[in-house]
Formats: sequence, structure tokens, C-alpha cells
Amino acid sequence: MSDTSNELEEGIPGIVIVTHGKFGEELVKSAEMIMGPMESVKALSLMPGMEPADFMAEINKVLESMTEGSLLISDLFGGTPANVSAAISTTRNVSAVAGLSLGMVIEAVTARMGMRGEELAKAVIKAGRDGCQNILVEVQELDSL
Repeated sequence: MSDTSNELEEGIPGIVIVTHGKFGEELVKSAEMIMGPMESVKALSLMPGMEPADFMAEINKVLESMTEGSLLISDLFGGTPANVSAAISTTRNVSAVAGLSLGMVIEAVTARMGMRGEELAKAVIKAGRDGCQNILVEVQELDSL
């Protein structure tokens, strides 16, 4: 193996955000407002008229420069970005989750320092679920303490 291959295997997992339109690109900008610059995070946009095979090729090209155990996060379960991610995860050592939120991106960026693959995917899914709250109910519960 070359030094480059060893670096890829030992580096932090990459995060590829795949969405309908420019949603992912803007979400990455928002995450960087909070986290600062994020290494190995890439947003790819499925645009109107784009063929799923072309989108898949674009994602695979980005994954070539990322370590094993990287993570694909898509916006909508059952949508083309999620379906393409699922197909890729059957042929590469990457995990794929859907239901993208800012909280999930932040969790992925911080948790990937100590985990990758399915462990990272589970942490990101948990962050997405935990981030869905009825604000009024939560505030009322805090006030009652």
C-alpha cells in the first residue's frame, strides 16, 4: 500500500451531504458558522434534470478521496439522494442515513473523531431524533423544576 492509502485508512471519516437542490450546501455553511471550517465535509446537490447515475458517479468520485467508514447523509428517506446513497453503501465501506438536519451534521463532525461506520451512523441518527422537540413543552418542563 502507498502512503496515501494508509493516510486514507487512518484519517477521519468523511461526511458527504447529499440533497435535493442546494439545501446541503447551505446547511454546511450554517454548520461552519457554528463549528468553523470542517475538514472532509462535502455537499453534493441533485439538481433538476440530473440523472441518478450521474449523481451516483459524482458521489463515488468524492468518496474516493475519503477514508473507509465515511458517512453519507441525505435529506429525505426514499428520495433519490437517499436511494443513491443506499446503493453506494452496498458496494463501498460507507454508511448512509437520511433525515438531514443541522444537529445531525454537527454530531457527525464531532463524533467522527472517535467513531466511524455504523457506530457513527447510529450516533448521527440519535442526534436527529433528539433534536426534534416541542419547544413549548420542553420550556414548560424546565420551568416546573
